[in-house]
Amino acid sequence: MPNFRILFLLLVFLVSPLAFGILAKAALPPQGHLLDKSCSECHLAQQVTPENAKMLVARQEKLCLDCHPKALQTSHPSGIFPKSIIPADFPLDWKGEMTCSSCHTPHGREPGLMRSSQRGMKFCQSCHEAKFFDRMPDRGASLVRSGHLNPTQTNRTSVLDAVTLECLSCHEELGDTNKVGLEMSGMGGGIMRHFGSSTNHPIGTVYEKVSKTRNSGYRNVHMLPPEIALPDGKISCVSCHKSYAEKHGVLVMSNEGSNLCLTCHDL
Repeated sequence: MPNFRILFLLLVFLVSPLAFGILAKAALPPQGHLLDKSCSECHLAQQVTPENAKMLVARQEKLCLDCHPKALQTSHPSGIFPKSIIPADFPLDWKGEMTCSSCHTPHGREPGLMRSSQRGMKFCQSCHEAKFFDRMPDRGASLVRSGHLNPTQTNRTSVLDAVTLECLSCHEELGDTNKVGLEMSGMGGGIMRHFGSSTNHPIGTVYEKVSKTRNSGYRNVHMLPPEIALPDGKISCVSCHKSYAEKHGVLVMSNEGSNLCLTCHDL
């Protein structure tokens, strides 16, 4: 009998690491970036495995926006079906859409949670061909600096928000057809003059503050759709223009029938 007990204990000792390894492979515990969250906050399955990990309780963009509420306003498009073949290193979700985790590892620990060690243009060209950027006036320089502009970053040294200052870092030095000019106004901001057209528009103004002014002609800030970004609460370049688009400077929505203008202006 003693020999049998010794044999049994030896067998348990040998088998336990194997069993633990199988369980560890089957279940994916929270780690890294989402260490403080429970699996059920994002995943449908109670026991998350590599096979069911992509099945989430909501669209990934919504889940990420719970902690990064302004991330998609001035970022690379997400929640879209890619037009070209995406390398396997940048996985799509179960619907075939490109999501936040196509570029970022949700449970990673490395800075930026990036899926590649490449940065800048080399990272972008993992999916995009060079001709994609060659068609742009700046050959993509404004896009490859970062996949995300920070719409909530406060700039205390200027009436302009940080995103607009980044836009102006290029546009102030371009030719007249693309150049913009800034003149100070009495609204707490300035007037942006597009020298390639007759468009003049307030910028740097705190939207909510000016909208509460009697007979201001602005709609309540809570009536604005998510397409209208207000970095640091201010009227910005990205309030009207998409920050990440193949056609540089394209509007956030069609202005046919003054649709974009009437989104903010109550005329």
